[in-house]
Amino acid sequence: MKTKAAFSYQFKNYLRLFGWTYLWAIVLVVFLPLLIALILGQIHGFSVADYLPRVLPAIVVGSFVFAFGGITYDGFKLFIQNGIGRKTYFYSKLLALSSILLIGELINVVYGVLYTHFISNRRAAIFAFSSLYGKYFNSKVENTISVIVITLLFIVCIMVTGMLLGTILGLFSRRAQMMLIVGAPILLIILLAVLMSVNTQNRLISTWLPQFLLYIIGMSDMSTPQGHFIAFAPMISGSVYIIIVLVTTYYLTLRLRVPR
Repeated sequence: MKTKAAFSYQFKNYLRLFGWTYLWAIVLVVFLPLLIALILGQIHGFSVADYLPRVLPAIVVGSFVFAFGGITYDGFKLFIQNGIGRKTYFYSKLLALSSILLIGELINVVYGVLYTHFISNRRAAIFAFSSLYGKYFNSKVENTISVIVITLLFIVCIMVTGMLLGTILGLFSRRAQMMLIVGAPILLIILLAVLMSVNTQNRLISTWLPQFLLYIIGMSDMSTPQGHFIAFAPMISGSVYIIIVLVTTYYLTLRLRVPR
């Protein structure tokens, strides 16, 4: 009963915020360029298709579930103060975000169809991943289903990553959180610079890492043609990643404390 009530509360809250996120995305992507075109006197050359990206719904839902998946402290504090346990908080948040994700993916499918047939003059694929996996199977239906599954798994990976990062930050004090938020990107940039430096010396490309990354995305080798990437590879690797991250997030959630 508590899980149902917690889910209902979080889902309604997320749904309202998701609506506002979409509204602001539309304002920034469509109405702001329109306003600029009006001010500059270039309204005659304005076209909505030029400013509407094909992946707009995917960007919105991906950004939303990552951001709100990472917001841990406020929701956790509210639930604990109202007698709702950590397990219930974790499961209700996961279910609520997953429901928003499914709604966002449905919007993504509808938007993709409308964009392809009515908005854009280019007959591009409905999903971005179609360019990689859209020709793996001989059946068009199977290809479409596989691309939808891969897209869902990709956004779920983004969501659970946000949940994990938010939970990790929730284990620290406010000051430590700020240090981690500022310091982690700096360390990541330094690490990337080191990796790029190593790669320029042709050391990194000869290791197992490039081949492992190719396997994750479904490339059997560098000569794999576009659209024929192995569709099962990201499904398996994505599912494994989601399970590992969710289990880790679950046990870290059990260690969360409400700061006094």
